[in-house]
Amino acid sequence: MSENNTKDMQEKLKYLKLDLNKIPNILLQNIENEIKPARNYEEKKYKVYKYVPISKIKILLTRANRLNTLQEKSSLASPLYTYLMPEGEEGILKHTIFLKMIRDINIQEIKEIEEEQKKLEGEIPFKVKYKENYLWQIYYSEYTKTYYMLATIEDLDCSCLFYLIKEQIDYEKTGIDKKIFVPINYLDYSKKYFTKSEVADIEKYLWQFTKEWPLVYEVYDKDDNMSFQIVGNTNVYEKVNSIYKISLNCEEEANRFYKLIKALFILETEFPHRYKFEARISENRRTRIHIYRRFNFKNN
Repeated sequence: MSENNTKDMQEKLKYLKLDLNKIPNILLQNIENEIKPARNYEEKKYKVYKYVPISKIKILLTRANRLNTLQEKSSLASPLYTYLMPEGEEGILKHTIFLKMIRDINIQEIKEIEEEQKKLEGEIPFKVKYKENYLWQIYYSEYTKTYYMLATIEDLDCSCLFYLIKEQIDYEKTGIDKKIFVPINYLDYSKKYFTKSEVADIEKYLWQFTKEWPLVYEVYDKDDNMSFQIVGNTNVYEKVNSIYKISLNCEEEANRFYKLIKALFILETEFPHRYKFEARISENRRTRIHIYRRFNFKNN
């Protein structure tokens, strides 16, 4: 390694606060890989977003590509510590791979994630999802009640992995356990407000009135309070479309919304010559206002 490459590596390790001669205990955990596939699950569709404590996320590295199936990624995964300890032939190979990953990281990309998470501390995005959220690759095991990051060594962008490593090292040193807002891969709706068929109904009903399929999320705030958030687009004037969001913050509110939109759907589809409902979006669509004010229907 040239002198310039050595200096660059040292600067990156310093930024991460990672001493390869004295690995932090939080990175040395022997993790049981208990991420198991569920039947008929849409793996590429993120349904649940949560604030997860940094300390609660276990890190696994996999030789599989990010686009491979969960079964493939999981079967080729190993705990992070196996890449940190150059012991034995396989350990040396893994350690070499990890050093190359450090060499290739872009510190600016990690800083951008840090700034993004600082913004997310104060407010959940209006659209819920955010730029390049798919890079997080965080899963939850119902069996072990554990969060995992399943990062691939083949990814060109490993900024989320090294951001998490950096923050976990900070946590071990300071005891301050930050929470990050992330999509949880492979986690289905809790069914606390709606059954799976009712979610499908809501999507169908909203399509009837807006002519576009909405995105439906379960979102948990920092105190683990759940809201059901529906985000979509609808026409507001001639060819002009606008985004809308429906936030349901309790079971009672969710039930009222479901009964209302179902009734309107039945009226319009069963009696199309008598009833036609038009979607209207409030001017204050970017604030949390009552559902019936946010998304009104007008009887023509």
